[in-house]
Amino acid sequence: MSLRKQAISGVKWTTTSTIVIAVTAILKISILTRFLDKSDFGLMALVTFVMGFMNLFNDMGLASAILHKQKISKKEYASLYWINLFMGFVLFGMLLLITPIISTFYDQSQLNILIPLLGLNLIISGIGRQFKVIEQKKLLFKQISIIDIIASIFALGFAILLAVKGFGVYSLVYSSLLLYLISNVAFLVIGLKKQGLLFHFNFTETMPFLKIGMYQVGGQIVNYFNRDLDILIIGKIFSPDILGGYSLAKQLVFRPAQLINPILVKVASPTLALFQTDIIALKRNYLKLVNIISTINIPVYIGIIIFAPWIIQILYGNGFENIIILVRILSVYMMLRAIGNPVGSLVIATGRTDLEFIWNLATLLIMPIFIYIGSFYGVIGVTIGITLAMLILFIPGWKLLINRMTGATWPEYCKAIFYMKFKSLIKGIM
Repeated sequence: MSLRKQAISGVKWTTTSTIVIAVTAILKISILTRFLDKSDFGLMALVTFVMGFMNLFNDMGLASAILHKQKISKKEYASLYWINLFMGFVLFGMLLLITPIISTFYDQSQLNILIPLLGLNLIISGIGRQFKVIEQKKLLFKQISIIDIIASIFALGFAILLAVKGFGVYSLVYSSLLLYLISNVAFLVIGLKKQGLLFHFNFTETMPFLKIGMYQVGGQIVNYFNRDLDILIIGKIFSPDILGGYSLAKQLVFRPAQLINPILVKVASPTLALFQTDIIALKRNYLKLVNIISTINIPVYIGIIIFAPWIIQILYGNGFENIIILVRILSVYMMLRAIGNPVGSLVIATGRTDLEFIWNLATLLIMPIFIYIGSFYGVIGVTIGITLAMLILFIPGWKLLINRMTGATWPEYCKAIFYMKFKSLIKGIM
C-alpha cells in the first residue's frame, strides 16, 4: 500500500475510533451527572491531574522517540520495553509515598484510596503501550482503532452499571481501570504474536531514545502544568463543588478537540517523520494539517459559544446553568490550543524536543501569573486569565516553534489557519 493510501486509511479508521470514543466519553459523563454529585467530579479532577502528571514520567518520551527513529532493532525494542515496564512499578511506588501528602494538601481523605487505585494504570499501561506505538509507527491504524473502540464501549457499560448501583466516584475510577486493562492486554497479545519480545536489556541501547524522550518529557511536564494548573489552583482555593462544575465545563470544551485533532495528529506524527530530511515538503504538509484542523475547530467552537446553554442542558441536565459562562470563555481558550496542537507532530518529525521544552518552560513562567491574578475574581476570573495568556503567547509560539522547524512565515501560518478550504478535509494532509 502506498504512503498516501496508508495515510488515508489511517485517517478513516482513526476517525471512526475517535468518534466512537468521544461519543462514549460524552455519554458516560452525561449519564453519570444524573447519578453523581459535582463534588465527585471535583475529586476525580484532582485524581486525574495527579495521574496525568505521573503518566508523563511513565512513558519517558519513548513513544515519540520510537516514532522518530526509523530503524530500530529487536534488541533495542526489548531494552526499551523492560525499562518502560520497570519505570511503571517505580512510579507506582512513588505514588503510594506522595498520596498522603496530596490528600493532606487538599484536605480530602478519600484521595488516599482513589489515587492508588487509579495508579494501577501506571503498571497496566507498561505491558502494552510500546506494542501500540509500533502499530502506529507502521500506520496500522485499523487494528488500533478496533481495540480502542471495544475497550471504550466496555468501559462505558461498566461505568453506567456501577453508577446505577451507587458506587459514586468509584464508577469513574473502576471504568478507567477496565479501559486500560482491555487495551493494554490486547496490544500485548498482538505484539507478542507479531513481533515477539526478547528477554534482553542493555541500558546503553536506550540512551539515544532517552535523549530525545527526556526533552519530550520535560516539555510535556511543563506543558501539563500550563494546561491544568487551573485545576490545581481551583482545587486548593475553591470547594470540590466549584471544581466539579469547572471540570465539567472544561471537559465539555476539550471534547471537540479531543475528537477532531487525534484523527489527523495520530496519523500525522509518523507520516511527517518521513519528511524530516525535506524541509519544503515538511512545511507544506504541516501547513495543510494546520489548515484542516483550523477549518474544523474554529466553526465548532463558535457554535459552542452560541449554543452553550442548550448543549449544557442536553448533556448535563438541570442545575448546571452557572457553567455556561465558563464554557463560552474556555471555548476561545480551546480554539487557540486546538490550532497549536499539531506542533507535537512537528516536534516528533524533526526531533526538536529541545525547542518544545524551552517553549513550554517559558510558557510556565507566564501562565501561573494570569491564573493567580484571575483567581482573585473567582472561577470566571481564572478562565479569563488562561484565555488571555493563550492570546498573548500565540505569536511567540509561532516564531520559536513553527518558524524555526519549518521556515513558515507569519503570513503563511495565518493563511493556513484562516483560509478555510473545506475540500482539504477530503484530500487529507498528503
